[in-house]
Formats: sequence, C-alpha cells, structure tokens
Amino acid sequence: MFADFHFLRPYWLLALLPLALLCWLLQKRRQDTSPWQQLIAPHLQHVMLLGQHIQQRQPWALPLLASCWLLTVLALSGPSWQKLPQPALTVKKATVLVMDMSLSMRATDLTPDRLTQQRFKALDFIDLLQEGDLGLISYAADAFVISPLTPDHNNIRLQIPTLRPELMPAQGSNVLRALEQAAELLEQAGYPSGEIVLFTDGFDADSYQSIQQLLNNWPHQLAIMAFGQAEGAVVRLENGELLKNAQGGVVMPRVPLEQLRVLARQAGGSLVQAGADNADLQQLLKQNQQQYDDRQPQPLMTGDQWQDNAVYLVWLLLPLALWLARKAPILVILPLLYLPPADAVSWRDLWQTKQQQAVEDYQQQDYQQAQQKFRDPLWQGNAAYRAEDYAAAAEAYQRASNDAPSVDSWHNLGNALAMQQQYEAALAAYEQALALDGEAPSPAANAELMRKLLQQEQEQQQQDQQQQDKQQGQQDGDAADDASSEKQDAEESAESEQNSAEDGSAGDSSAQAEQNAEQQEDAAQREQQAAQQATEQQPGDEPPSNKQQVVTENWPNATPEQQQELENLLRKVQDDPGILLRNRMLLEHQKRRTQPPPGARQEW
Repeated sequence: MFADFHFLRPYWLLALLPLALLCWLLQKRRQDTSPWQQLIAPHLQHVMLLGQHIQQRQPWALPLLASCWLLTVLALSGPSWQKLPQPALTVKKATVLVMDMSLSMRATDLTPDRLTQQRFKALDFIDLLQEGDLGLISYAADAFVISPLTPDHNNIRLQIPTLRPELMPAQGSNVLRALEQAAELLEQAGYPSGEIVLFTDGFDADSYQSIQQLLNNWPHQLAIMAFGQAEGAVVRLENGELLKNAQGGVVMPRVPLEQLRVLARQAGGSLVQAGADNADLQQLLKQNQQQYDDRQPQPLMTGDQWQDNAVYLVWLLLPLALWLARKAPILVILPLLYLPPADAVSWRDLWQTKQQQAVEDYQQQDYQQAQQKFRDPLWQGNAAYRAEDYAAAAEAYQRASNDAPSVDSWHNLGNALAMQQQYEAALAAYEQALALDGEAPSPAANAELMRKLLQQEQEQQQQDQQQQDKQQGQQDGDAADDASSEKQDAEESAESEQNSAEDGSAGDSSAQAEQNAEQQEDAAQREQQAAQQATEQQPGDEPPSNKQQVVTENWPNATPEQQQELENLLRKVQDDPGILLRNRMLLEHQKRRTQPPPGARQEW
C-alpha cells in the first residue's frame, strides 16, 4: 500500500510554504522582547500586550492552526494508494424482445397456457439480462413497438403484464413483420447489429420462405424460444370458449420446432423450448453471448484510476475547526436552515414518471392526484369518475372521444352523463359506442336501460299532464255550478219579491221566513263546496312533478330493481390498464392501412 502512495494533485503542496513562513514569524514574535515590557507594570503586561495575551489564553491556537492548514493542503493534494480498474472501452449491446400475441398463445399444452408462461419467461429474461439497452415488440397480424430501446429495464417490466391477444387490432401470426420491425428499431437507435429474441409458438407455413429470404445476410442475431408442444393443444379463449375455425372445428395449433430451429441457425442464433424452470433462459443467454463474442469480438481494456482518499482528512478537520472557533458549531446547522419548497422537488420524480405516479395513485384510490397527473383524457375521466366528479369526468371523456373515438370513451361518457341524470345525452353516447362496436355488451345494456327510463319518464309526464287537466276541468265545472246556483237564487228572490208585492202586507212575514231559509241553505252549500275544493288541492295529495322527482329520487321513474341494475352498470368504468396500449396500437394500425402479406392472418 505504501509503495503505491502518491498525490493526485501534488502542486497543492506548494501551499505549505506560506504556512512555514507564518509559523516562523509568529514564533519569532513570541521570542522577541517588546520595549513595552520595560514601561508597563508586570501585572498589566498580560492584558496590554497581544502576544502574551494570546500565549496565555490560547497556548494551543498556533499549533492547531498549523495542523488545520497542513491537513487542508494534504487533502487538496489528493492522497491515493488504491488502484481501481476502469473500463476504457465498454461493450455497447442492444436486445429486442419480440413477444407473440396471437390467439394460439392461449393453447393449453402449457400450464395454464402458453401466454402466461410467455409472460413469466419475459420477466425472468429481463432479470437475467444484465447489460445493454432493451426494447419490446408485440405482434399478431401486425407488429407494434411497445417500448423503444432503453437502459431502464424496469420500464419494460411494467408493460408485460398488460399484454394479451385481445388487445391486438387484428389477429394473425405475422413473424415476418415482427422481425422487420425489430430490425428497424435497432437501426433507428444506431445499432448496426444487435440481438433479437423471439418468443413464439410458430407461424403460418406460407410465410416460411419470406422469412428465410429476410434472414439472408441478416446483420442481427436471432434467438428463438418456442412455447408449446409439437402436437399442439386446444385454445381456450378469455371467455372460456374453445377457439374454432370457419368450419366449426376445434383449432389445435402445432409448434413447428424444426422450422424454427432452421431459422435460428440461419440468423446465427439458437432455439430453445420453454420449460418449467429458468434453465432454458440461461442456456439461451449463454449461447447468445458466445455467438455474439465470436461475431463481434471487443476486448475489454482497462486503464488506471486511483481512488482519491482526501475524504478521510476532511473528517479530521471537522473537530479541529469546531475547537478553534467558538461559533463554529453554528456552521453545522446552517445547511438545515435552507428548506426547499414543498412542491419544488418531489422524491417520486427521481425514479417515477408522471404516468407511473398517476397509475400508482389511481391504484391507491387517490383519484384527485391521479387526475392531475394523467395526460390521457380517458384516464383523467376515469379518475374524476371514481372521485364522483361526474361533470369533470364527462368533460374529459368528451375530449377523449373527440381526439380518438373508441368504444370505451363513448361508453364512459354515457355513464358520466347518466350519473348527472342527462338520459338523452347518455343514450346518444351509448349509441356512438355501439356504432363503433355493435357487439359491445355494456353499451348495449346501458342504452336499453336509458330507453326504458326515458319511456317511463315520458309516461309519467303524460300522467301528470292528464291529472292536471282533470283537476282543471273539475275546478271549471265547480265554478259553473256556483254561477248557475247564484242565478237561480236571484230568480227565485225576484219572483218572491214580486209575489210579496202582490199579496200585500198579509204575506210579508211568510215570504220573509222562506227567503231566510233559502239563503241559509245556499250558504251551507257554498261552505261545503269550498271545503271539498280545499281537500282536493292539499299538497300532500298532489302528485309530485318531474322536477321534484329528479331532486328527491336517485333514479326517477325506475323500480327498485332497475335502480340497482342501473347503478351496477354505471359503476363499470372501463379502466383496464391495457386500454391505452390497445388504443395506441389501433391508431397506428389504422394509419398504416396496409394489407397483411399471405400467411399473416390465420384461417381461424
């Protein structure tokens, strides 16, 4: 160790010369006799003379100052005695993982199926891959870049669990397009050659020659991992049914192991068959590394790098500096006095993107934070819907439907409008979703429910109108009866007066008594009619209007069973993490608008 001791920055040692000069001057000043000693009384000299004052109160000040100076200069000089290996030329390596997402990957010859085993193998492959950039491509009838080449392998790990055949825009097994897409990805990233790892269970026989022509003079290395058995097995779909061809027969896709082995050897790679443990992955990586080293030998050259050990001297300076100055301990707490603003730096920003933070907040049911961090309007609407902010959810879903119309965006927009009791607008949104996919079950069920609610609401309005017309007609009839009764009373009164005038004074008393009795009877009749009208017009007996129903009832004009059914349906917001990925692939597929080559689409 001492034989290798040296200074990385030796010119800093020149700073020891001022220290030596300063120590010599201070020592000489202490030894010289001051003329003031002959004039000042001995008991006052230690107070009046500075040198003696320093020497008596702080006799160790100068030695400690010199020690601090010495340690500082030595630390700046960079003492070193340890050599570290430093690669002067590193291996720049890129790998593209290609995953098969055709329906045949749901075959059950592996437990539980080929797709599940492919996901597990992909995650284990990423763990075993220790260096270089990694990209991810999935394919069926067409190939799509899920993640470009990146040194952040964890980002690709997050994408793999969401991949499934049902997300692909069109079904098939276009291995040719997948290999072309992988080669384009490597070339765009600046890699003239790289490794392509293909996870597949086969391809259509018509595309075999086209793949062989592509692999002629192939600059990349191709490694293939085959999933499934050569004899094949039935394919169980996501809904539990068995996959059948156009003739109604059960499909049992076989794995062309020999043809895959020929393709791998032609591209300078190897073929392994997926097993229960990671021995297949280790074999695949080992063979790839050997073949990669043979094709592109790049020796690892190391240069000398010495470790700077000045940090140990800095730690020795801290107690000396604190002892020399009385107020030096304040320097320790000075860094604590500066506290950055709460929103200036977020620790999550150091290792998570905004999208990852939004997904995590959404899973933890912090929907308000997730709504602010999501950039996709569909997911903004999902977060607002979960937070019961239906107006904001409807606005976000409307933007998503305008930007990229999809079944999920229109369906969720209908749910948000229905929660605001805007049934006609909700029905229109569901119909838009059905126009894109007429077999979507949720929009169809919700649209039928909206039609029933609108019909019941219309019937209730007609009943209310008829009830009001009936009450108005009854009131008009009562008023007509009252007018007829008053007219009859007036005629009888006039006739009575005329008879009274003719009969003379003899019949005055009898006519007066009869008139009083009739007036009392009319008054009693009027009181009875008024009481009857007041009883009919009591607020308690009046049927509530449609507006009152909207305010007091959750789902007006709906039976309790229909209310429960509506609430259950509207809770089903489409927030599958694979939706974003599916929409992106669908848009890219529509932009290409190219017919797949023969063999890309399977007959089933």
